[in-house]
Amino acid sequence: MRALFFLLGFFLLGSLNGQKLVEKGLIGPHIESIHINAHFCYQIEVNTHQGDEIQVLANIEGEYTKDLLVGLTESGNTVFVDAGFQPNFINPNDKLSAHKVISIALQVTLPEYKEVHIYGTNSNTKVSGNFRKLEIKIADGRCVLQDVIEHVVVTTQKADIFLNIPKGDVTAKSLYGEIHEEFIPTGDYRYILNTVEGNIHLKKTK
Repeated sequence: MRALFFLLGFFLLGSLNGQKLVEKGLIGPHIESIHINAHFCYQIEVNTHQGDEIQVLANIEGEYTKDLLVGLTESGNTVFVDAGFQPNFINPNDKLSAHKVISIALQVTLPEYKEVHIYGTNSNTKVSGNFRKLEIKIADGRCVLQDVIEHVVVTTQKADIFLNIPKGDVTAKSLYGEIHEEFIPTGDYRYILNTVEGNIHLKKTK
């Protein structure tokens, strides 16, 4: 595994407890999939563009901001995006309390038509753009999909799911929540939405 780029930009935001980190790297044609670890992120926004550059912007606040990093690494045909602790960091209080003292908002811009996987816990997630395949797994928060294509699979525990598309083949299931839907014409792109306790909102866009 090798680093595509490490801390291209790093500067303070005017607060002793806040900082902004920027990572950039070029995605070669051999890269097929991108995995985004949003475990420590309360907010993540992902979109695509027509270039071959990946850009990650992290706004970080919290007690241990100096111990956090944004990593961009490549292994085989996969790129991994991580926002978390330095490898040697040990939480002096409780390893399980990290979410109580850290606030990370992540913005990721990716090349179009890649296979993208996003994993989070209590993460407010917003995604738009063109993906060959998009898979999102989060526990809590909310997941907003705005005009995304082509094949999308979302799984949540409690997070509500909002799908806004002009047309598509949609399968939506909520075990204990509700499904609120507008009529969406059938289209070529596939959307599979599953949640245990969250609600699902389907809206047709123009």
